[in-house]
Amino acid sequence: MSVNSFFPTTETGQLVWLTHYSLKLPVNGPLCGISAEEIIQTQTDILYYLWLLQEWHPATQRDAKEATAYKQLMIGGNGSGTTEYPKPTVFPNPPPAPAPGIQKRLFSQIARIKASLNYNEAIGKDLGVIAIQDNVEHWVPEFSLIVEMGLDVTQVRIDFTKYGHDGIWIESRINGGEWAFLAIDTVKPYLDVRPLASGNTHETREYRMRWWDKSEAHGEWTGVQKAVLGL
Repeated sequence: MSVNSFFPTTETGQLVWLTHYSLKLPVNGPLCGISAEEIIQTQTDILYYLWLLQEWHPATQRDAKEATAYKQLMIGGNGSGTTEYPKPTVFPNPPPAPAPGIQKRLFSQIARIKASLNYNEAIGKDLGVIAIQDNVEHWVPEFSLIVEMGLDVTQVRIDFTKYGHDGIWIESRINGGEWAFLAIDTVKPYLDVRPLASGNTHETREYRMRWWDKSEAHGEWTGVQKAVLGL
């Protein structure tokens, strides 16, 4: 996916860019006609969105996955271990929520800054609003596997990189069987918490994935990676 924009397509890149812009706006904004009140509102927008990316969204995703793992444990567990259900994450001091449309307001502001008679390349570079061409083509997702102990069950942790896509489509097969749909995921990691099939003491699980955008899987498959579970 080619990108010709100052605004990063990845959430990691957005964290860095938004933090930088928030710090530089009070320095350069007044020179280009941005009022002190608007600067405060923009920083409020950015603070809230950074909190969503760094804390709220990852935590709610973990809560959902822990809930799924607990449900599967209770129906298919071996009768040992705790039965206490996982508690949802509590956010004691969330920042104030602004009105929806943070990106629209931000891009409108940047357009007005660039239209100012005082705007110049030095200001653009300092704010990070000069477009940079990224010619790297990411044909497939990148992912890695780790076998680890989860909530009373051995699980396969799948970390992946989306490169600005909506998400990834994951397929899996067990012990050389047929490929089957496993999941669509939009936030890493994905946790494969399926128990071993009845009668199996160990399993070789293979995984492959492709892009998922606008409710449709597309693109080439990644290479196959394997994880071994059990004895």
